[in-house]
Amino acid sequence: MGVLRKWCLLLVVFALWSLAGCAPQISAPTVHSVAYYAAQIHPPVVAPVAPAVSPAISAPAQAQPVKIVVSTASHLLRIYRGDILLATYPVAIGFNGSAPRRIRGDDVTPVGHYHIGWIRYGTQYGPFMGLTYPNKENAEWGLKQGIITHRQYRAIVDAIDSGQTPPQNTPLGGEIGIHGMGPQFSDDPDSKVFPGRWTAGCVALSNWNAQQIAALVQVGTPVEIVGEVGGYRRNLDPKAELAWTKYQHRQTGVTDELASSIGSHLSPVKYAQNPDTQKP
Repeated sequence: MGVLRKWCLLLVVFALWSLAGCAPQISAPTVHSVAYYAAQIHPPVVAPVAPAVSPAISAPAQAQPVKIVVSTASHLLRIYRGDILLATYPVAIGFNGSAPRRIRGDDVTPVGHYHIGWIRYGTQYGPFMGLTYPNKENAEWGLKQGIITHRQYRAIVDAIDSGQTPPQNTPLGGEIGIHGMGPQFSDDPDSKVFPGRWTAGCVALSNWNAQQIAALVQVGTPVEIVGEVGGYRRNLDPKAELAWTKYQHRQTGVTDELASSIGSHLSPVKYAQNPDTQKP
């Protein structure tokens, strides 16, 4: 009887050992980019808009400066020479919509008045026309909310007052611009931008349209972005939105010591001295 009990015990131990060997292995979840998750969401229906180009304009009108107006509500970029509309192009905007206030990493297209601060050719998105974000209004809000320090605020304001691109490395974010879709997409004049909200805050066009705009603008060209649009995260329930807001503020919280360190490396870019502004 003792021998039988011993064999039963051995069988039980062997069975448990076998099951342990079949236990599922739990691996860490894969982390993807914003573009990956944006691609999983069916884009909103946006009526196709062909580029509408105005007829030839008079010589006096040709002397007028160019300006850009982006409507995030209608997903359209309009480019004017003086008061004459030159062309209208469809665009895509930030994954999280558009608003007059943003912080680094929130994927929001900033609403407000800006200028072309630099033009860089040959990027992965074609010509990149960087905006002078953040502006003074953005900086004032960031200072009041405790997102940036007084030193960072002064660096932004001083750069703008002296005709420079403001620092792009504060917790308010930077590197916001107008650009194309990239080399993996067609440069054909009939190609269209992928519609909707999928960028990290920039304004995107088809490659062809981005090239047309880059040929018309220069450093200092005014850009106005209008219209507040909710993003995909804003379509979540209020509790989820509140949690996301708290998370973002934790991510951008900096100590005075760290802020001082960041402030000492702020690098505004003077329009006339930017080496990337020369057209090829």
